[in-house]
Amino acid sequence: MWYEYLFSLISIYLVVATAAGIHVLLFVRNSRAAFGWLGLIIVFPIAGAVIYALFGINRVRRKAARVSRETQVEPGKETLAGFQAEGEARYQPGYKVTGSELTPGNDITTYYNGEEAFPAMLQAIETASREVLLSSYIFDNDKTGKLFIEQLTAAKGRGCRVCVLVDDVGIRYSWPSILGELRKHELPFRRFMPLRLFPPSLSINLRTHRKLLITDRRVTFAGGMNIGDRQLLNGPSRHRASDLHFRFEGPLTADCVRLFGDDWKFSRGEPLDGWRETGAGDGEARCRLISDGPDDTLDSLMLVIMGVVSSARSRVWIMTPYFLPERQILGCLQAASLSGVDVRIMIPEKNNWPLVQWALQHNMVELLDAGVKILSRPLPFAHSKCLVIDDDYALVGSSNLDPRSLRLNFELGIEIVDSEFNRELGSHFTDVAETCTPFTRAQIKARGTFARLRDGASALFSPYL
Repeated sequence: MWYEYLFSLISIYLVVATAAGIHVLLFVRNSRAAFGWLGLIIVFPIAGAVIYALFGINRVRRKAARVSRETQVEPGKETLAGFQAEGEARYQPGYKVTGSELTPGNDITTYYNGEEAFPAMLQAIETASREVLLSSYIFDNDKTGKLFIEQLTAAKGRGCRVCVLVDDVGIRYSWPSILGELRKHELPFRRFMPLRLFPPSLSINLRTHRKLLITDRRVTFAGGMNIGDRQLLNGPSRHRASDLHFRFEGPLTADCVRLFGDDWKFSRGEPLDGWRETGAGDGEARCRLISDGPDDTLDSLMLVIMGVVSSARSRVWIMTPYFLPERQILGCLQAASLSGVDVRIMIPEKNNWPLVQWALQHNMVELLDAGVKILSRPLPFAHSKCLVIDDDYALVGSSNLDPRSLRLNFELGIEIVDSEFNRELGSHFTDVAETCTPFTRAQIKARGTFARLRDGASALFSPYL
């Protein structure tokens, strides 16, 4: 009878909605995200549960647990109680999060855009005599990508060990993907979290967003740049972006090798052997690597950012392409500004993801009311990521200030304590700021009703952007 079918449908509804709801309450730590998932599951129990299973944080955490079992805890984690660095409160959050001291003796070179970074990276591969380790989120199959393939192939031909780690979502930004070139030249590569139908693995979360190039375990390139023509300001790509990238020579490289090795092993690559370049660093910078991801390092970067912003005394200057901070970071920025700290946030004038732009506008007035200065940077799209604190501290790396980077991606950050480097980034920020337009409260208020509704609706999706 028809009522038997109705009873069956109601039973399925209750079982699926209850099971999915219980899982959300047990495993989703972000209350706003949990509330959103529960609403979706209640209104659309079957579809909502399927979407939650594919894209929800529960799936990330379940997979991340496997990562945690297969990788080692960062060295020094067990020695937190022994930290005695007096008078350096600003540097303690990084230590307490990672268990690692700042390592002295690092030399740093800054590269502005692909025109500067790519020749230096290609030369480093060309001069490598023993090993080349490369990890990238986007590795485009274009002229720039093929230049890297050419140098990697030559390095392999010289007898260098070559390991290429690519993200299986990031490589799909170009078609055909770079996988054909990697196979054609017989370069050893692994795909991070490969997408597949059988067994099913369709998660767009839990991606590696890290960018690393390490040669002979002596020199490391890291920062925000992907590999492709898109990073060339004068290149042919329709998606050109300005960016920052950095070369490190010194003890920091050993930590970067360890991080790459963990990702490589998780991606079913053979373990890296234990040899280590023993050359002593003679640079002035003290550095610390912070690995961050939805595993045992979850929230590492967010906690460090909150700690250093809270301890700032004179300035907090931020460059980021995607600015959708968690409420905790938002509160720290407001408190710093209200305490008299010069807080400036530089974002692209036109974001390449409109939803991000709209969601940001919904919450921007809170920052403006607290005295935070928000600067709109004109095209080309600004992909640079850095945090400059006072006159001696900087944080660079691959992470954006949004939930996807800080909770769903594998990222890396590098803390740098060096007055000269701080001045260099500060000068760059000041130079770029002269081309920017300040966001004002009047602009936000001038939005029409439709725009406000659009921005408010977009902000509901902030935990997932």
